[in-house]
Amino acid sequence: MCDVRQTGRRFEPDVVRKDFPALNQCDAEGRSIVWLDSSATTQKPQCVIDALVDFYTHYNTNVHRSYYEWGQRATEVYEGVRDRLATFIGASCPEEIVFTCGATEGLNALAEIIGQRYFQPGDEVIVSELEHHANQIPWQMQQKKRGIRIKGWTLDENGCLDLKKLDTLLTKKTKLLSVSHLSNVLGLVPPIKEIVDRAHVNGTLVVVDAAQALAHVPINVKDLDCDFLVGSSHKAYGPGGAGFFYGKRALLEELPPHHGGGTMMETVTVDSFTPAEVPFRFEAGTPPVADIIGFGAALDYIRQFDWSDLLAQEDAVVEYAEKTLSSLPFVHLVGNPPQRTAVVSFLVDGLHSHDVAGLVCDKNIALRAGYHCCQPLMRRLNCPSGVVRASFGMYNTCEDVDRLAEALEYAVNVFKK
Repeated sequence: MCDVRQTGRRFEPDVVRKDFPALNQCDAEGRSIVWLDSSATTQKPQCVIDALVDFYTHYNTNVHRSYYEWGQRATEVYEGVRDRLATFIGASCPEEIVFTCGATEGLNALAEIIGQRYFQPGDEVIVSELEHHANQIPWQMQQKKRGIRIKGWTLDENGCLDLKKLDTLLTKKTKLLSVSHLSNVLGLVPPIKEIVDRAHVNGTLVVVDAAQALAHVPINVKDLDCDFLVGSSHKAYGPGGAGFFYGKRALLEELPPHHGGGTMMETVTVDSFTPAEVPFRFEAGTPPVADIIGFGAALDYIRQFDWSDLLAQEDAVVEYAEKTLSSLPFVHLVGNPPQRTAVVSFLVDGLHSHDVAGLVCDKNIALRAGYHCCQPLMRRLNCPSGVVRASFGMYNTCEDVDRLAEALEYAVNVFKK
C-alpha cells in the first residue's frame, strides 16, 4: 500500500507516469501508448496493484466477525479505507460512507432507498441534460415505479447549466435534484454549491454524481452541503468493482435498506428483521474486499501530492489540447464551457466519431467515441453520431496532445485516400 507519510511528494508528470506499469509498455513500433480514455477508466499505479496482490497472497478472507488473524487484518484494512475516504471527501464521520460496487450501483441504491422513504405520486425530480445514463435511468425507473415526474434541466447554448432556469423548475413538489459534479463529455464543472443552496431553500434534496470528479476536483461534502454524493474507484486510479455513496448521517438513519442478506441486519426471525446501524444496513452480502482495499491504496497515492500541483498540471494539458486541436482546420470542439476539466470532446470533418477513434489506434492512441452514455446530451449538442472524447489523467502531458494531433492528421489523410 502507498505510504501516506510521503504526502508532499513533488509532482513530476514524467516521473509519475513511471508509477503506472501499463503505460510503460510499447507497441511493435516502439511507441508507448497515449492513454486518453481516463473518463472511461484510469490506469492503476503499481501501489494499487501491489495492494491487490498483497491481499490475495497474504490475508484473503471476508471482513467482519472473523476472530482469526487474517480476518482481523482484512477488517482493519478494509474499514481503514472507509476512514480515509471520509477524510478525502470531507465527511463528518466514516459512518457516512457506504461502500458499493461502483457509482452506478450507488446511484441505483440511492434512487431506491430515497424512493421508498420520500417519493409519492406527483413528486418531482430534476435531472440535468449533462447526466450520464446512470444518473438518469434510476430516476426514470422510480418514475414508473412510484409515479413521480422527471423534470429536465436543459443547457444553454454553451452547454452550461443556467441557475435562473433552475429557479423556474423548483416547485413545492420538487423532492430531489440530481446533478453531475463533472461532465464526462464537456468537462464542465457546474457550480455545485450554488445549486445545492438554491435547492435547499426550496426544501429539495440534492444528489451529486462525483464519479468523474473524484480524481480531478477537490471535494468537501460539508462545504458543498450536498445531501448525497456517489463516487467510483476505477475512475480515480483504483480497481474496478468498488465505489461508494456518501449521505448525511441524519438522512441515512431515516432511510431503509434496499438489499437483504448478511451484514445489513441486526436480528432476524422467520417473518421479520431489524436493520443494522448505518452504514452496514446498506451493505448486504460479501463486499468487494480486495477492490475496496485497492481503492484505499489509490486514495493514498493521490494524497501524496498537493491538489494545486495536480490541478495545475491537468489544466495546463487540457488548455494545450484546446489550443492545439482548435488550430487544426478539420477539428471542431464541442461545447463552450468557461473552463474544461479533464475532458475535451470534438468532431472531425467528414469522419464518423467511431472512425476517428479506430484510425488513431494505428498510432497507439487510446480515446473513446460515441454517445458516452449521454444520449440526451448528444441530442442537445446536435451530435447524432456522437463525439470523439480525449480525457486526461495525472499521467498525461502536452506531448500526448502532440501525438494526438499528429494521429488526427493521419486519420484525415487516410480518409481522403
